[in-house]
Amino acid sequence: MQTLKFSYHESEISFTYGSEENVMVNATEMTKVFGKRIPFFLKADHTKVFINALELTPFGDSSEPLKRDEIIKTVNGVSTWMHRILALKFAAWLDPKFEVWIFSTIDEIILGAYRQHKVASIAKIKAQKALEDKKTCCLKKILNFKSSLNWSKK
Repeated sequence: MQTLKFSYHESEISFTYGSEENVMVNATEMTKVFGKRIPFFLKADHTKVFINALELTPFGDSSEPLKRDEIIKTVNGVSTWMHRILALKFAAWLDPKFEVWIFSTIDEIILGAYRQHKVASIAKIKAQKALEDKKTCCLKKILNFKSSLNWSKK
């Protein structure tokens, strides 16, 4: 897994990105921005129901629901990490503007490589077209030159 760090209001928030678009967000760092505590969020009935739904519902391309340690996990007893879906709910609980930032950041992590590939592909297609146009132009000049040579011989 790759760890990426982004800054929100001068606070660093870490995201891990692995295979199958599995993004986890460091919830401990998220709370530092707003001075709230993760246990208050996790003890709320709506959060318990939400986590339970993630554990019971197939997710994404998988026909399997998420496992508890894929939804939320504590690392070294120091930091709590949340799956991107739960992290979005947590961010909404913390602050609506922060929720939008978390959503946009996750979107960039997941779709960023796709966007870069798309831009590169478009540039490649344009370069190939320009090369073909140059070839066509050069061939026309060569044919015109050959034609003028044949004309002058007659």
